[in-house]
Amino acid sequence: MSLDSRLEAWVEAGLIDLPTADRIRAHEAARERPVARWAIAGLGLFAVVLGIILLISANWDRIPHGVKLGGHMALLLGAAAAHWHWKSRHRLWPAEGALFLFAGLVLAGIALQSQVYQLTGPAWHALLLWLAIAGPALLLSGETRLTGLAFSGLALLGPAAMAADSIDAGGWWRLAQGAAMAVPALLVALSFVLSERGPGFRLALREGGIVALLAGASIVHFAWASNITGAQAADNAIRLLPAALASAAALALGWQRADIPRAILLPLLAGPPLAFALALAIPHPDGMASRLAGIAVFMALWSALARGAAASGWTSLFAVSIAAIGLRIFIIYIELFGSLAATGGGLVAGGLLLVGLSWLWHRIVTRRKAAA
Repeated sequence: MSLDSRLEAWVEAGLIDLPTADRIRAHEAARERPVARWAIAGLGLFAVVLGIILLISANWDRIPHGVKLGGHMALLLGAAAAHWHWKSRHRLWPAEGALFLFAGLVLAGIALQSQVYQLTGPAWHALLLWLAIAGPALLLSGETRLTGLAFSGLALLGPAAMAADSIDAGGWWRLAQGAAMAVPALLVALSFVLSERGPGFRLALREGGIVALLAGASIVHFAWASNITGAQAADNAIRLLPAALASAAALALGWQRADIPRAILLPLLAGPPLAFALALAIPHPDGMASRLAGIAVFMALWSALARGAAASGWTSLFAVSIAAIGLRIFIIYIELFGSLAATGGGLVAGGLLLVGLSWLWHRIVTRRKAAA
């Protein structure tokens, strides 16, 4: 709806009178921006930049390696200088944009070095090098969600790629893989430690860690449908040790602060390591009893989060928890009646179940919002 339509509807509903509507209309008119003009100018600038990129890429093989590396170094130093310049003048968003560009240029430089010198190796080598070079700059100087999300992505991506690539390796690799599993809890712990940093940066670290923790705890319960031998359970117990220590440290730090209510903090930081330990560090066969145990652990985790969110007034987390439980119920239907899903009756039943779960989710969340 346009502003005029909304104002007319509000006047008809008796929410505002005509003079108030006229004042709102005049206020918004004074704040209007020439969107069309800026859009056309932005499109033209984008075309110029794209043309320059195409010209460079078309002649890439003809450009000497020294020019490529020197040009990249100039861009990297320019981004760092721009960040320092804007930071010293307390211009937040230009400084954050330059810092974000610096992090992106670091990855581009790693790729360029590999191309020039024909270096090969696993992708996680480059990702961890990216984290080692750009990570400290983001962590020490970032202030907003933009750089906070960038650091969270760097911290999660490189170690995860390393753990996935070395999953069959034993020995000390198990502790390295465990360190990768500890990153989400460490991000949450960092969000507590950096109490003097901008709230956007800290929230980005915390949200990135929480999303990774809950996603991992939700996915790992499918391991209950696999055969975990005693040797595999012992290896997984070693891998889980760094993650458990990181979660304990984050829980201890969060318990002393009021950033996250304690009713949420305990299931949030203790629940995922427990879910991992039950699914991976205890030998079990692929049987109906194991699958039911996995479902029970999943339901218990999300129910505890829903209860804590309801008690603390975190409506969004409560809605996500109820949605996760409803989705798992639908997956149970697919698991039990998968052969019927190919028939008309099975599809109808599955569709009705999904509609019913959606309606129930809506009713529960709506009532919770009204109560809050």
